[in-house]
Amino acid sequence: MRIGLLTALLFGCSGDTKDTGSDPGSVAQDTDTAVVTCEGTAPVLTELEVGDYGELYPFEDGEAPALLVAATAEDADSDLHRMNLIVWWDDIIDGTVDTSGVGNEAGYYAMNEETCGTAEATYGILFEVDGDRFAYTTAYEFTAEVYDDAGLVSNRVTASGVTPGEAP
Repeated sequence: MRIGLLTALLFGCSGDTKDTGSDPGSVAQDTDTAVVTCEGTAPVLTELEVGDYGELYPFEDGEAPALLVAATAEDADSDLHRMNLIVWWDDIIDGTVDTSGVGNEAGYYAMNEETCGTAEATYGILFEVDGDRFAYTTAYEFTAEVYDDAGLVSNRVTASGVTPGEAP
C-alpha cells in the first residue's frame, strides 16, 4: 500500500513546473511533536521461569536469598522497548492462580532506548525469601502477564518453582 501511495505521489509531482518568480515559503524542520507509536499489536508471553536466583541479593533490609520470576515476551510491532510485568502467586501447585485481586506490579522498565525496536525481551522480578512472605524451600506457583509500551496486555502464563533455602 505504501508503494502505491509513493508511486501516486511521484506521478503527481512529475508534471512540468513553472517559475512563478516567488520563492517557496520556508519549511519548518524538527517541529514534529507527535508521539511515535508502534502498530498496536499486543505482546505474547512465551515463557515464565520461577526459581532460585542463585545468590544472596542486597534488599533494603540486608542481603537475603531471592526468588526470580522472569517473563519472556515477543511483540510483532516491537514495542517492548518499555515493558511492565504483573504477577500473582499462591502455594498450591494445581495449574491455576487466583488473579482476581491486584497483582504485584514491577512497573514499566526501559528495555531499550530505540522506540519500536524491541521485538523480544525478558523482564524479571526478584522477591526476598525471608521466611515470612515467602517460606524457605517451598514450591510456589505464579501467573504473569506483561504490558508493552502502548499498554497492551499479553496472554497469561503460569509456572511453578521452589524458593531457596535459608542463607547460612
